[in-house]
Amino acid sequence: MIKNRVMYKYNLLLLSFILSLLSFSTTPAQKSVYPKNSPEWLVDMFFKQIQFPEKEKYLIGEMMQDVSYPTIGEELDGRATVTFRKIELNNQTGVYGIVIKDNGNTANFYCYVSNISGNWKIGAVRKFQLPGYIYSSADSLSQIENLPDSISSLLRILKLLIGTDEQLKLFLSENINDFYNIVGAFDNERADDLNFLMNKLNLEHIFTDEIYPQCIFILVGGFGRIEVGFLFSKNKSSVPKISPEQFIYLEEVLPNWYVYRAI
Repeated sequence: MIKNRVMYKYNLLLLSFILSLLSFSTTPAQKSVYPKNSPEWLVDMFFKQIQFPEKEKYLIGEMMQDVSYPTIGEELDGRATVTFRKIELNNQTGVYGIVIKDNGNTANFYCYVSNISGNWKIGAVRKFQLPGYIYSSADSLSQIENLPDSISSLLRILKLLIGTDEQLKLFLSENINDFYNIVGAFDNERADDLNFLMNKLNLEHIFTDEIYPQCIFILVGGFGRIEVGFLFSKNKSSVPKISPEQFIYLEEVLPNWYVYRAI
């Protein structure tokens, strides 16, 4: 009888140990690889880590309104692939681009950090979101084989709109000669050449803006205030500033050439 009790206790201990191992393996403890309190650490903790203890210490401004809600990383709980990169950073402010891939879907986020008395904090987060039918159209067309050339071109543009910043940058780099020709045709009012080149690349519109008179905007797609496109300017000081309010993403790819997203 004593032997049976000992074996019973041993089995319970063994079972508890196995369960603890299983629990550890399915929900591994995560730790950021970046120096604590650095801008990269903040972005990693907010978007990638499944827990962000005392996050209220690292948020300011509008972010404090949502302090009681889970972070992006807590919501994802390790289910998606999250990568991020520095877009710009100085001693006072910084902007990071975040790409989240989950079940074949891609989401682009932008995180804006500020140095407050020597402590980096997150001041704003933006997600670039297009109308839902853009995503569904791209998904539906992707399922169809042997599309006509015109529809294939449309699909390429749709994928560009919903793709990553890197895909936009690659598109600009691969077609840079055509983009220079577009600017030349626009400047010299050669309408036929301009229409041909715009149609060749399936671009939507080209324009200048009175607020940024030294910039030429080339639109991939626009939906109200939401825009994805390219920008040409020989004067860097005339280029819009990246901010959470309008140009949520803007980055120089080649001399005088930029990609941008606006909301």
